Amino acid sequence: MVKPRVLRIPDMEPIAKEVMHNALTGYIPPTEEQKKHLTLGKVLTDTEGVFELYVPADRPQDATVISRVTIDRMTGGVKVEVFLTPQN
Repeated sequence: MVKPRVLRIPDMEPIAKEVMHNALTGYIPPTEEQKKHLTLGKVLTDTEGVFELYVPADRPQDATVISRVTIDRMTGGVKVEVFLTPQN
């Protein structure tokens, strides 16, 4: 039996970056100071790849998450969340 191919981090990361970039259009951007420290976190589960753009803090629970992209590893389906204020 052939094991179905699942997406890997290198397959998903460019998709996540593009989707995240497009989704952030129309939102008030992070401050210049926050931009200096932006980090892309990556978590791989059996079924999903999760990518978070965030500003780290001294304690992980205090990090400021800007956006999250979740990609289904089997279907390639994408879900994006933005945690910024929309521009008027």
